[in-house]
Amino acid sequence: MTENEIFYKIADNNFKVFSICSEDDVEYLKSIRDISELRENIKHMIQFPDQNLKSITRVELFCLLTRFLFDKCTDITNLEICTIYSIFYNILTLSFRKNSKFMIVNNFKRLVIEHSMNRPPFQIGILAKVTVEKITDFFINNIYKRFEFLKYMLTKKKNVEVCNKYLFEVKLPHVLDLQIGNETIARNIKILKQYLDNRKPKSEIEQKIELILDLERNKLDKKLEETFTNQDEIFNKKLEELLSKKKK
Repeated sequence: MTENEIFYKIADNNFKVFSICSEDDVEYLKSIRDISELRENIKHMIQFPDQNLKSITRVELFCLLTRFLFDKCTDITNLEICTIYSIFYNILTLSFRKNSKFMIVNNFKRLVIEHSMNRPPFQIGILAKVTVEKITDFFINNIYKRFEFLKYMLTKKKNVEVCNKYLFEVKLPHVLDLQIGNETIARNIKILKQYLDNRKPKSEIEQKIELILDLERNKLDKKLEETFTNQDEIFNKKLEELLSKKKK
């Protein structure tokens, strides 16, 4: 087995470089000129045949990526394209609802480094420096900057019907006609008698006592206020002294 064959075997078995397509598949995609045909081939290649919004969005992103690789990356190899398809497939199958923007970026960064440094079996040097720069620009412009939009497009939608309904159905009790009732005087009701009997006017002595208590309360409040003010001034002065010492 040659060195090149060993390299391809490691790329396939350890890093799943050809999990989406082979180099022959890439050559066939390059020969397609009709965008509809290209879209259909990519749809089956990445195995998103459903017609829901989530699958359609992924297919369109892969079509956009394909046109970018073929038109803007002239020196890119077919092996690099297979690798990039594998990387973006892993990114686009992540949940954009459960994973934050920075988690998606970190996954992309990890996969790019994993496929651009020659350090087997942990990393493999397939992507050139120029290729890494170009696909990073594509990722930033089409995924990172449009994350919120893609989060909406790649989240499964469910129609939810919301209706307001009372938890309890309350009915007012039956009310008798007021004409049936009789007028009642409060002092004739035994349970209220104790409250009515105790309402006596205050004597002159009680009024003087209350006046004296009010005066004493006012004096005490003023004294407490002065004491607190003095304490605050002393505290602030000591605090300023400490701060001035620290500045020196």
